[in-house]
Amino acid sequence: MSKTTTKSETTELSADDLALWSAIILVVGDLFGLFSVLKARSEKNNDA
Repeated sequence: MSKTTTKSETTELSADDLALWSAIILVVGDLFGLFSVLKARSEKNNDA
């Protein structure tokens, strides 16, 4: 009789994990957008 091994459940992402990662990616993207707007404002103020 041979023993079969199954894939570990810890290696698969759950729906909650995917939602958390997508929220983190969204926040990081929003931060980049905010920093670019602030940089554009500071460059505009320096030109005037």
